[in-house]
Amino acid sequence: MSADERLPAREPKLAEPIPGLSLAREIKIGYRNYPIDEEDPLYNEELVDLAPYGVAGQSYYSRPTATTDEVLAGIPSRIRVRKTLAEKLCDINNMLRDPYFADFFGGAVELYVEDGHRTYELQKKLYEEVFPHLVWQQNPDISDEELDEKLTSLIAEPSDDPERPSPHATGGAVDVILRYVQPNLGYIPGSEIPMGHADGETSNRVLPDYFELMQPDTDEDKLARRNRRAFYAIMTGKAFGADTQLQVNPTEWWHWSYGDQMWAKLRHQPAALYGLASNKA
Repeated sequence: MSADERLPAREPKLAEPIPGLSLAREIKIGYRNYPIDEEDPLYNEELVDLAPYGVAGQSYYSRPTATTDEVLAGIPSRIRVRKTLAEKLCDINNMLRDPYFADFFGGAVELYVEDGHRTYELQKKLYEEVFPHLVWQQNPDISDEELDEKLTSLIAEPSDDPERPSPHATGGAVDVILRYVQPNLGYIPGSEIPMGHADGETSNRVLPDYFELMQPDTDEDKLARRNRRAFYAIMTGKAFGADTQLQVNPTEWWHWSYGDQMWAKLRHQPAALYGLASNKA
């Protein structure tokens, strides 16, 4: 069934609470040991640029941010993901053209992808340098044990082992947000839909269900809860009466995936579809 056929019939469910993800956080543990089906037809699927699919995005680390303060050398601005994932994001974007969403958010909205496929070298730099420094800056009294625990929830350990790739190394994971529709696909400051999380913040506000666990007591946080619920419904497809088959990382509200080991374990699939994508460009 096409998007145009589904939209008029579906009842938006943007206000439904995000399901509790505490169990998902437990299930996530050890996901890098989950099997990968090298015989699946999607295993060797190509990486594609997102731009031709009409999905906005620019590599987060190709511009100055609150996380890095400066551009990381050698990081291209383009976003690349597996073809099936690109098609799913494109489909969601097409669904968002329904005027209902413009009414809900006070303006037309679209997906904006901040990261897709990452090289081993970039993942290593993030894991060993960028994120430890970021966490320490925000928590100067943190112990080594607490730092390791925090890093585990924020960034995957780099690996060139084809049986234990980091999610972004598969091309099946994206960091994605919602923004108001812009005239070009690149980064536009201030266009993001507020989700109650400051850029670069490493507190528990990164949890997708943070505002379900902590009752918001300010108008700003109440708006953030409303928007997070809507975003979750959009990404899962509940807002459209469909199942996108996308899976949120239960420790990062912006990280969604299809086909990687985390996706497979959290969705109780027999095996992951994607392994390392570095040699499948």
